[in-house]
Amino acid sequence: MLNPFQAVPNSKKIMTLAGIYIALLGQIFVSSGLSVILPAAARDIGGETLFPLASTISGLISIAAMPLFGYYGAKNPALKRTLIAFSVLVGALVSFSRAIAPSMEFIIFVSFFWGLVSAGIYVLGFSLIRDMYETEKAGFYLGLTGTMMSVSMLIGPTLTGILIQTVSWRAACHVVWPVLTLAAVLIFFGVNVSKEEAAPLAVPSMKQVDLVGAFGFLLFLGGIIMSLSLGPKSSTPSALEMPFGSLGNNIMIALAIAGLAVLIAMVKKKGDDAILPARVLKDRNTLCLTLINLFTNFSNMAVFFFIPTYVIYVMGKEATWGGLATTVYSVLGLFLAPVFGRMIAKARNARLVLNMGLSVRIVSTLALIFVLTPTTPLVTLYVIMFITGFYGAQQSAFISAAPQVQLAPQIRVQGNAVFQLAQNLGSGIGMAVYTMIIGMKGPAAGLPVAFMIAVGAAVVALVITQFLVPLKETVQTPKKTTLESASS
Repeated sequence: MLNPFQAVPNSKKIMTLAGIYIALLGQIFVSSGLSVILPAAARDIGGETLFPLASTISGLISIAAMPLFGYYGAKNPALKRTLIAFSVLVGALVSFSRAIAPSMEFIIFVSFFWGLVSAGIYVLGFSLIRDMYETEKAGFYLGLTGTMMSVSMLIGPTLTGILIQTVSWRAACHVVWPVLTLAAVLIFFGVNVSKEEAAPLAVPSMKQVDLVGAFGFLLFLGGIIMSLSLGPKSSTPSALEMPFGSLGNNIMIALAIAGLAVLIAMVKKKGDDAILPARVLKDRNTLCLTLINLFTNFSNMAVFFFIPTYVIYVMGKEATWGGLATTVYSVLGLFLAPVFGRMIAKARNARLVLNMGLSVRIVSTLALIFVLTPTTPLVTLYVIMFITGFYGAQQSAFISAAPQVQLAPQIRVQGNAVFQLAQNLGSGIGMAVYTMIIGMKGPAAGLPVAFMIAVGAAVVALVITQFLVPLKETVQTPKKTTLESASS
């Protein structure tokens, strides 16, 4: 029996690919541009100490949505199309709401729902691409998503800076929602397989959704993020401020501990039916890839988000110059991301690509520690960021291709959900930690400390990388479904 997704007409596949790529462009445009938009918005509507939380808080809903999307995608692969389109449409509504926001608190509230976009694209979108093509061709198209990310990161921060300087930060938000709406339409009317046709691809999954475990995960990450992000005292207090030692901050810490306890209890009690399935966590590659994704994203936030903030607030430059730092970081990804994606697919192992990228990342971050000062020439910063882009290209290919080609088919959907969940967990905790440090020390003194922590996290990821093993060709799906293309 042929894979029904691979048997779909090519025109429908192209429509779905286009929708996923466009959605990815919009999602990365927002993610890369937020480091420029939010400081500008804070200057306009207030919230200078709160704006990093608007980026961090989106990880909360992703924590719950990613494993749940993985559950539904594994139980009924035909639902992937609808869930992806829905999540992207929610992203369009969030972008529109940000554009008309009256306060930073309102931006933080609507940003909570932005996490659905990454859950839909990274968990189900990439999985759907894998379903539509055989391994090496899927590796190419998944690697191409890295190019899409790089294109968006290349255009996003600079265009965002130009829009802010020439029009307003609100215009930069208005640019995104029509793009995401178009993507949602293309995905919805693209590859469409019935539940009956997709039934042979369904894999053993949770008997029912582990809502208690999902709630525990939400409490855990939410408590950590809110406690660390809102802990440092501000010269301009807001309604959301919770200084360390205050009742509100202590409550957040207690919620985080309680959430972690609930999560651990559910994994022990439900095993393979937990929000973090035990059989997935027992798989060597899934565990290694998940930990690598967690530590690399924790490390990445120090450079990716706070460099533009440093340029704007410490160096005193315009938003365009802050955005340009992120732009040059993305150049190499245009060319290298597809190459890295193919390397991962051919070797069925991301170890070599990770070793190269993480080594560059460690060296370049150490260079920033010693070189970056308020008087450093911008061209020096841009050269370092350009070189760091080698790691950015590796990371884009790793996120999109590694779980699709290095996880066994029986656990691929749920394993990918856990893998992508680690991306939000790492970036969310990283943002909270770095926000706390910079809130306490200020951008000038705090960023070097953040860089040192980021180097340590990258070293841990590099060590874990050495334990990855190639996926064997002989692995079959539970119902012996072939993954060959229709043409073969």
